[in-house]
Amino acid sequence: MTFKSLLLGSAAALATVSGARAADAVVYEPEPVEYVKVCDAYGAGFFYIPGTETCLSINGYVYFQVGGTSDRDGGLAITDTPGYHGFGYGGYNVATRGRLNIDARSDTEWGTLRSFVRLEGTWGTNADGNVALNQAYLELGGLRMGYTESAWVESMNAGVAVLGSHSDSGLYFANQLRHQVNYTFSANGFAATLSLEHDEGPAATDWVPDVVGVLSYNAGWGGAWAKVAYDNDDLILPGRQGGWSAQLGMQVNIPNMNGSSLRLLGFYADTPNAYAVGSEWSVLASYNHVFTDTFSASVGFQYFNDTNYALAGSPDAWAAELSTVWTPVQNFEVRTESVYTKADGLSGSLSSFVRFTRYF
Repeated sequence: MTFKSLLLGSAAALATVSGARAADAVVYEPEPVEYVKVCDAYGAGFFYIPGTETCLSINGYVYFQVGGTSDRDGGLAITDTPGYHGFGYGGYNVATRGRLNIDARSDTEWGTLRSFVRLEGTWGTNADGNVALNQAYLELGGLRMGYTESAWVESMNAGVAVLGSHSDSGLYFANQLRHQVNYTFSANGFAATLSLEHDEGPAATDWVPDVVGVLSYNAGWGGAWAKVAYDNDDLILPGRQGGWSAQLGMQVNIPNMNGSSLRLLGFYADTPNAYAVGSEWSVLASYNHVFTDTFSASVGFQYFNDTNYALAGSPDAWAAELSTVWTPVQNFEVRTESVYTKADGLSGSLSSFVRFTRYF
């Protein structure tokens, strides 16, 4: 027997033994994995929570902003109209913000059941960076309960009947968050909302809530709306007391110019209440033009008559804005905004910022 024959025989014997052991081995089958499934019932970004019929969306943004305002005339604040963005004087202001939205929805026999939570923190020149619960509310069909934008600002199925001008800041439209219970009925482009809202701070020390009513219509050409609000303040505060406010508005979408539109809003208030915009009446006009798929710009103007609500010597005021939005790549935005404000008898103020935002 040669050495080569001995090696071949040994290899054959080992193969036979290994094959026998392999035949006797227990093979464990991997358990099936339940992959996350896309939920397209509520738009892009939703997925099913494994093992449930609930759809979940997690989104938000991070932005970095640099801004500033014109210095005080002669160093005296009393001679200047306040800057719009609230920036500090004497140098540039910085801000970094993170926002996280968690949105859960499911279908029921009573309509969509929804819960929404927003976490937000801002660091910068005038911000401490603490992360806080910014909004939290639930919905069932047309019923909404919780803490979010007042129905004066935004309501269910309102379409274009929300906010102020086209810019991110929106000029002056009494933007505010409220604890609220409201109901919205919607059909064929129409939406009607009745909202009971809780006052904030010292003005909340009574038993009667504020009331907001919204009626809106939306179609392909744009939309129109009417809003009325009553601020019930038994405790009269400096610069604040109960009263009525009203708003009329419309948006016209420019034909053959996708995304371009004109907005017109009118405001009235009989007192400096929570839903007033700083004067007895005010008109706002805003136009947004989409130049390309990645660039748009808007201009806005707002006039204020009788800022002291019919008191003697009441000055008028006005504000003008220019905003641009550039989206060089998907989910990344470069936004600029400049607002000039001027009241009778005071010097004007210019406030501007540039902001870089990554959405997810």
